[in-house]
Amino acid sequence: MPAPRRELLMDTAEQLFYRDGFHATGIDRIQAESGVAKTTLYKHFASKDALILAVLERASMRVRSSLQQQAQRLRGKGLERILAPFEDLQGVCGEDDFNGCLFNNAAAEFMYSNPPIHALAREHMDWMRQFLHQLLEEEGFDPQQAWLLLPLYEGVLTVARVQDSEPAIKQSLTAIRALLQT
Repeated sequence: MPAPRRELLMDTAEQLFYRDGFHATGIDRIQAESGVAKTTLYKHFASKDALILAVLERASMRVRSSLQQQAQRLRGKGLERILAPFEDLQGVCGEDDFNGCLFNNAAAEFMYSNPPIHALAREHMDWMRQFLHQLLEEEGFDPQQAWLLLPLYEGVLTVARVQDSEPAIKQSLTAIRALLQT
């Protein structure tokens, strides 16, 4: 079982990275807001980059688990199963601290400056596309449509940072229905 201080550090770092950005959030701030001694922080994470990677890995596993559980519950429900992750975006985008997609945020900040962090963000997006591919295939739809569904999903997360997400979600759902029912 992970050490409680390690989890507290990761919780604090994830909240700050998500809200304020990776570069704008320093180790001193994470340490101060978590209340964990700096020596303890460095005992768990050799560097800020190591902390960022740990936060992203944990967040990816959390997203994967949630989506897989939902997909399992809706197995055999056809279009309903495909639309469910998109419908859930209303709740995600409506959260008070919503700031887009953590993985797109990381990819943007570390596009050229940190290949391992950028690669982890890319790996998460690859997983999302493969997940959508699998859902489509299992429900009898063309699995290649995952290449269209992923940009719709991520597009909602991007648009919702600056506009009301409801119209974007509604139009995405309409587009998916039209795409899959032809």
